[in-house]
Amino acid sequence: MFKKLSLILGVASLLFFSASFVYAQFGLQDTASRAQYQEGDIYSTISTAISVVLLVIGIVFLVIMIYAGLRWMTARGNETFIEKAKDAMFGAVMGLILVSVSYALSVFIFSRLIK
Repeated sequence: MFKKLSLILGVASLLFFSASFVYAQFGLQDTASRAQYQEGDIYSTISTAISVVLLVIGIVFLVIMIYAGLRWMTARGNETFIEKAKDAMFGAVMGLILVSVSYALSVFIFSRLIK
C-alpha cells in the first residue's frame, strides 16, 4: 500500500513539477522594455544572489544564538548543558566571522568585476 502511494505521489509530482513547453519567450524583449526592466550582467546577478544567501546565513546565526542563550538560561546549573550552549555560541560566532570575511571578499571581487 505504501509503495503504491509513494509511486503515485512520485509520478504525480514529476508530472506537476516538470517543465512543459511554453512559448513565453516570444515578445520577451518588448515586455521587458515596456516594464522598464534593465537587464544586468551576470556579475551583478551573482553578487545579488550571494548577498541574499549571506543574509539568510546571518538570520540562521541569530536563531542559533537565541537558541544557545535560551539553552544556557534553562540549564539550571547543569555543566553539560552549559558547555553545549557555549559550544553552540562559539560555533555560531566562528560561522559569523567566516561569513563576514566571505561577504567582504565577494563584495571586493564582484565590485572589481562589475567595473
